[in-house]
Amino acid sequence: MKKFLSLLLAFAMVLSLAACGTNPDTPVNSGDNQGDVNVPENNGGEEDVNGLGYTITEFDPDATYTTRGSLTKLPGNWNMHDYETDEASTIFAPLVDGLYNITYNDELHPVEGKDPWTSYTIIPAMAADMPTDITEEVKAAHPDWIPADATEGYAWEIPLREDLFFDTGYHITADTYVQSLKYILDPRLNNYRATDIYNGAQGIVGAEAFFKSGQYALSEFVSADYGDDEYVDPANFTTTADGTYQYDGKDIVLDTTSGGNWGLDGGVATYAGQVEQVDRLLAAADEKGWVRLNADLLKDLQDVIAMLHGYGDVDAYAADAGDYAYQEFEEMAFFGFDNPEVNYDDTVGFYAKDEYTLVQVFKSGVSGFYLYYGGIQDSLILVEPDVYESCLKQDETGAWYSTYMTSKETSPSYGAYSMTSYQSDKLVTYGKNTSWYGWTDDVNHVYKDPNDGNVYHTNMATNIEYQVISETATRRQLFLSGQLTSFNLEETDFEQYGHSDYVVSYPSETCAGLWVTGNMDGLNAREAVAGFDTATQDVQTIGLVSFHKAMAVSFDKQAFCDECHPAYTPGFGLLGDQFIYDADNGSFYRDSDQAKQALCDFYSVDVSQFDDLDEAVASITGYDPDAAKELYQAAFEESLSLGYITDNDNDGKCDQNIEMIFSSSAPADFVTRRINFLNSRLTEITVGTPFEGKLSVRESAPLGDGYLDAYRTGEADMFIVGVGGSIFNPFNAMGIYCDPSQNLTSNWYDPTSDMLTLTVNGEEITMSVYNWYQAVNGTMVSVDGKSYSFGSADADADTRLTVLAGLESKIMQCYDMLPLCNFGSKTLLSQQCFNVLDEYNPLYEYGPRRFNYTDAEWEEYVEEQIAEHGQLQY
Repeated sequence: MKKFLSLLLAFAMVLSLAACGTNPDTPVNSGDNQGDVNVPENNGGEEDVNGLGYTITEFDPDATYTTRGSLTKLPGNWNMHDYETDEASTIFAPLVDGLYNITYNDELHPVEGKDPWTSYTIIPAMAADMPTDITEEVKAAHPDWIPADATEGYAWEIPLREDLFFDTGYHITADTYVQSLKYILDPRLNNYRATDIYNGAQGIVGAEAFFKSGQYALSEFVSADYGDDEYVDPANFTTTADGTYQYDGKDIVLDTTSGGNWGLDGGVATYAGQVEQVDRLLAAADEKGWVRLNADLLKDLQDVIAMLHGYGDVDAYAADAGDYAYQEFEEMAFFGFDNPEVNYDDTVGFYAKDEYTLVQVFKSGVSGFYLYYGGIQDSLILVEPDVYESCLKQDETGAWYSTYMTSKETSPSYGAYSMTSYQSDKLVTYGKNTSWYGWTDDVNHVYKDPNDGNVYHTNMATNIEYQVISETATRRQLFLSGQLTSFNLEETDFEQYGHSDYVVSYPSETCAGLWVTGNMDGLNAREAVAGFDTATQDVQTIGLVSFHKAMAVSFDKQAFCDECHPAYTPGFGLLGDQFIYDADNGSFYRDSDQAKQALCDFYSVDVSQFDDLDEAVASITGYDPDAAKELYQAAFEESLSLGYITDNDNDGKCDQNIEMIFSSSAPADFVTRRINFLNSRLTEITVGTPFEGKLSVRESAPLGDGYLDAYRTGEADMFIVGVGGSIFNPFNAMGIYCDPSQNLTSNWYDPTSDMLTLTVNGEEITMSVYNWYQAVNGTMVSVDGKSYSFGSADADADTRLTVLAGLESKIMQCYDMLPLCNFGSKTLLSQQCFNVLDEYNPLYEYGPRRFNYTDAEWEEYVEEQIAEHGQLQY
């Protein structure tokens, strides 16, 4: 959701992501060379008729200005309640707006103490004014919604504009927001985005209870802490009339699609057709894959677990393991229960106070930037009720689904543009939504140009179109013939276009690394396969932390960027260079002392040997051939002692070849470049070590969407992947490492049991990595009878940085993700348009976009250039 919000906020400011992207993963709204700027004359017209202190320079009302982008495919569904793809977010972005927008601090929207165009400000969009804190008022009416000691930050009142409409003519009021929220939380629809409404500190009070109202749900039987007091003797189970086992009034349930705390990827369903007990369990499962266990089915599950341990059945397992053999299934099983039915009005803290006043109540205190970025903006997902109702359907099984936003007719807009056509797998187009208030808003949808001093409306583009183009060569050809507004440079383009006056760089918050498996179970299983010759081959060494440490300093990061991705920059930490930890001041995480120290700790830099911390960090290259050779020697000795490898001739060399599988979704040139780079550097750096000539990397078979799972299970050993999103909230971004439900290494690393001690405000505190992550994101966590929260409303920025850097340092010390680079892109921008700013800012990128030519003028110019040169010159 945060990725969507970033996209939406940027769109509302400058029409960037939805305007000119040739790749939906990369923002492309740049062009630091303005070419021959066609500046409209400031005709003044009616001389400040609104008494605003400035005159707006109008664009030609009879002209059209079209931004032309491309996508590799068009989605069949872009419903904001359940979308999952970048393509879908790109398609619906022109159709939506926000309550508040982040915009640049120009002279019309000044920020005290900041020069124009150096910071940002937050302005009302669909809201009529800024929000008002009404925590005390709501607490008096609903004391169960807000903690008794809370006085501010939990409840906010938002006034709405009265001129808000969908392009269908439907009038938007506070009730429209409430109705839209009810739709997204409708238990019948099980919408993908519902979790964004109720999850986390900025979730809405009561939203989860309403979403799960009356639904059958599961909760853990035995927690990830595996406490002895959590296990129950099956003899203490009771049975229902149909024989289902229960404990404490709750059903005992197996989710065949989940391994529970066992970590089985795909659950017991993985063994379908291989074991008769599994087949009986699958046959008893409901449509969700859930099995209510009875005596026979429980025995089947116990036998399956015994077989996974190498025994014939549970009784044979118990002969060695005792009663635990009969209880171990509880680590995989769940409690099943019915959630109580609840009433929306009594339960959910999101309601209409009156026709144009909306109230939102958060689960935790929220203030400052995050009130708008992660809080109020989460309520943004409006749907047009009449159209939405007409799109609700039931399939032959009675299950509900929606066809909302699957065609032009089912895609009402409350944003700047309306969808004018949609041709599946071919083209989607947009025109101005004349119902949108922003086209005539002379206060919050205007800016003062820093170059010519004129005041303009923010949106100049009158039309948008996206073509489906899968081939890079075709995109390049269309761009050079004037039919695309931008073109993302591929590696092969840099020699010719890398230094063009029309190229602009887009740095990304995403830091990519080489992820190396630590799944020893998966590696052991590969060696156990018939035909694997342990005398000449080995994969177990790959899982050793000592081996990972050697690889961590084996690759020159700058060389990787130069050879594989010229638009990327070297990356040294888990969090990329563009993450902002204090959006109110535009402060970058990597610029903080805590983040710098985390890097020094990981790369073993002795800060005392330098004049200051900055100099120490500047010395880091992440590439140390001498240290790598020593570390490979240590890994060899450890692997030898464990019996993973041999040195039968005592020559100090590994007898086995170690071939590492690079997990790949599909063959691609960039994957080949990456593998070639890894192989060449491993060959070079292991000279003179026990692994000389023994290490290699090969690409897996095409795995499609399963490439992540192959890494998790140990079927593949490595891949290079970037972790980004939540650019203004690195605290939340750490969930990919610290939250077991997101963690890519959860099959061998448990953040709920890995303990971390930090000194915060003079107090030494020890808790799990997961609890630290929760606490720094605003969840109250109890440790030894004392409660802690380090969220934005509870702790200052310096304190939160201490926790964040502590988490980053701790995860880096696991050596599963070895940092390589920061993502980025370089884009050619069409000569038809330009950006107002030359310098990139993560908050508003390159500012507004303007056009040098109308569509008619551009067509004429392109014809002249092609007649003279055969194509446009860049």
